[in-house]
Amino acid sequence: MEEFELRNQILLGEDSTRQFKREPSADAKMAGEIVAFANSGGGRIFVGVEKDGSIAGLTGEEAEKVGEDMAKVAWDSVRPPFSILSKSIPTGDGIVVVIKIANGPSKPYCDNKGVYWVKNGPDKRRVQSPEELARLFQSGEKLYAESQVVAASTLEDFDHQRFDRFYATKYSELPPDRKENGEAYQRTLENLELVNSGRVTVAGLLLFGRRLRVLLPEMKIDAVWFKGTERASTEWHDQRQITGALGEQFDEGLGFFKRWNSRIQGEGSFNQTGHPEISETVFEELLVNALIHRDYFIKDSIKLFIFDDRIEIRSPGKLPNSLTVSQIRRGIRRSRNVLLASFAPDLLNFRGIGSGIVRALKIWPSISWVNDTESEEVVATIGLFPA
Repeated sequence: MEEFELRNQILLGEDSTRQFKREPSADAKMAGEIVAFANSGGGRIFVGVEKDGSIAGLTGEEAEKVGEDMAKVAWDSVRPPFSILSKSIPTGDGIVVVIKIANGPSKPYCDNKGVYWVKNGPDKRRVQSPEELARLFQSGEKLYAESQVVAASTLEDFDHQRFDRFYATKYSELPPDRKENGEAYQRTLENLELVNSGRVTVAGLLLFGRRLRVLLPEMKIDAVWFKGTERASTEWHDQRQITGALGEQFDEGLGFFKRWNSRIQGEGSFNQTGHPEISETVFEELLVNALIHRDYFIKDSIKLFIFDDRIEIRSPGKLPNSLTVSQIRRGIRRSRNVLLASFAPDLLNFRGIGSGIVRALKIWPSISWVNDTESEEVVATIGLFPA
């Protein structure tokens, strides 16, 4: 980075990836700044720059000390220890030291007091809720929502007959007999991470569970077919809460879409069946990806909204593991729910190799995604052609 690029970056102002510092503050506070960036995708700290973007500048001796001190803070006061890169950039107003903090490969990070920080716009915010901390561990692939036990569940909440049919289809043999060899049967379920110590896991319930409305009430689809183009509209054609195991949610969600998609009547009699406007393949791919890849640590539903000009599928959680929208469009995938993704090809119309999105875009190019990191929501939008 040279002076011209540096000044262009400064002109953009502070945000969740850029922070200005006249000079580094006390060690503990700087450790928190490094932790926040490392936990939130990385960024840069510009030392020698005022909050208003004016360059105060450092001397050569000051710049050298900043680089050494920041590296020491990152190694001694961040857990696990973290390496940073620094570069001194001379300008007409003095030297600016740019501290580059990568997206942490061993998330989550905390300071030496055990406090976890994340970015909140240009500032940092302390992580306080257990749910958010769990999501941080999930982002570092150290904890998975799908493997967590649902405390209120029992083995009576597991649909054993459905599991037996699945097992026979996938492995071409029956599982151990539940009545005659209960210990071997339960061990099979535990090896597949569907149950643990007599309780059903989140994945076990989502794939083969009963009573999901009670045990996992937020893990559902809220579907609304609005009149008009605004979410604030109080008028709609249809509204449903879709619950049950993932296979049931997929089938009912697809049915909701089909009712909308067949609304156009062709030429002929009044009772003639309507012609589909959008290929079902497009909707199938987006819906199954929402069900498989959403963040199950977030207690919220998937939203299926149909408007006059678009269809939105809103999934809780940010894109996983540094995945970007441009990568999605190229068919690249990274799953936060590895277990669900491994079962899905046998239970849902899901191939899990990234080809589905590419195929959907080829059929219907008017699809876009927004990775809303502030609201922790991924929005897939199918744009509808004007009538």
